[in-house]
Amino acid sequence: MTTSSPIELEFSRKYDRQHAYEYLHKHRDGLARRLSHWRDEQMARRALNVAGEPDLVLDLPCGAGRFWPLLAEHPNRMIFAADNSADMLAIANAAQPMEVLKRVETFQTSAFAIDMGDNAVDNIFCMRLLH
Repeated sequence: MTTSSPIELEFSRKYDRQHAYEYLHKHRDGLARRLSHWRDEQMARRALNVAGEPDLVLDLPCGAGRFWPLLAEHPNRMIFAADNSADMLAIANAAQPMEVLKRVETFQTSAFAIDMGDNAVDNIFCMRLLH
């Protein structure tokens, strides 16, 4: 993977280290958010199953890596995780257990200009971009 210069968009500026840290923890804060995260995981597992349990998955934008443990549930899966924010990637790497991290390769790129070759992955996992 080559790292290109991140695309600077108006909303990109808010994703500093503090915002990334808060983003990581907000889905664990309170019953409603934990239930919402649980539902997101249910939908993601179903989508990955329908996609044939792909082995090479790009998580883009990966944010703070909250879906990495779910993606790592498949024993043969390699996870490429990308985000436009270097701070999001740093927080994600710091927050995950080593058994998950050994299956994740991170890089900085934009969802609007993916810095990967054609057919580099079997599946693009894009849970929250359109949200």
